[in-house]
Amino acid sequence: MKLIFNILKTLLALLGLAGVSTLVATVQIRRLTGAQATPTSTDVTSGSVHAGTQDANTSPCRIPVPTSGSNYSFWVNTQLHCTVAPDNSLTNVFFYTDGANGFGTDVTAIVSTASTYASALGAAGSSGSLLNQTNHASLTGATSNLFLYTSSCKLTVAGSIAATTGSFTNRVVYQLIVASNASAGNTGGELMTWTFDEA
Repeated sequence: MKLIFNILKTLLALLGLAGVSTLVATVQIRRLTGAQATPTSTDVTSGSVHAGTQDANTSPCRIPVPTSGSNYSFWVNTQLHCTVAPDNSLTNVFFYTDGANGFGTDVTAIVSTASTYASALGAAGSSGSLLNQTNHASLTGATSNLFLYTSSCKLTVAGSIAATTGSFTNRVVYQLIVASNASAGNTGGELMTWTFDEA
């Protein structure tokens, strides 16, 4: 059995509004896993996000290369969470990549946003279920190629927060797709960036 191993890095970029001299809020990127009613929320701000055939942010993260068709990672649910309140607000949230797929031949990724959390579906160790509006009813639209979203064409993420703490955005949900011509071994890493304005 051929296996794909992957690591996705995450980054927060803090953008101050004109006239604001200091940024006081602390914001984390959280990955949500587990039960629909009581998901586990893990801080992945300065670490790696692992997309494999399990609903957990653990390594190694493997996706078997199929003999035909495609296998999928379990979809990855991420969200921004404020732990130290801003003076006024956090608004204008966006998400993007560098636009270049470095995962290798026959490995792609898709993304959408979701208004609520939905547990990742699939058969652990084999393949996740395809991320679409049938399997994840709270997606706000059809999925797109992850790498369409760049610094000049960002994915808009609904949500804002006033001078308080807590989770405050829609979820950004993405998934890796591995087709039959993919090579076994480690994929390249990818950097995904969130930005927001603080006032």
